[in-house]
Amino acid sequence: MAKMLNFSLKFVDIMVGIVLGLGFQWWPELHEPWQYVAFIFVYFDIVDYWIEYSPTLKKWPPKREIDVILDVAISFSLFLYIYSTQLAIIYLLGACILTKVLDYLWLLSSKVEFNPTGPDRVYIDTWLKLNLSIVIMSLALIALNYYMHLAPSLTLFVYIGGRLVIRIIASTQYKKIHYS
Repeated sequence: MAKMLNFSLKFVDIMVGIVLGLGFQWWPELHEPWQYVAFIFVYFDIVDYWIEYSPTLKKWPPKREIDVILDVAISFSLFLYIYSTQLAIIYLLGACILTKVLDYLWLLSSKVEFNPTGPDRVYIDTWLKLNLSIVIMSLALIALNYYMHLAPSLTLFVYIGGRLVIRIIASTQYKKIHYS
């Protein structure tokens, strides 16, 4: 298990570094103002996610191959998330949904395998609920965009506002800015 932990931690560290580094190559591909705002938000969102994900990965290391596959899938979804800022707003929301569904599965797997208690259980239960909230919010925004043809900047504003509110709720639930 120690080999899998070391591999997974090093691999995911490298992958997140690559995602963040490659993201800057797409800066010249952004054309609309909302895309610049989305890129900056997504960049900070990925960093925020990594600050929480890295310590929990150390606390709840992969036990099975499926756990490593989830780590790789999360890295890919983060790549897609930052890449989607140069596309339509619906793709950005879809990439967010993919990331949160994969994170939900990773948290659920960790909850089942490690049966955390105390603050660790509060953390997992909080993000299980909030990931579902983010998915529902993103699906609702996609539906609104499809039927009402909202401006991308308005959709992005609502999305960022919702995400910030959810982040504040998470921090108040486990009484820390970041869970580490």
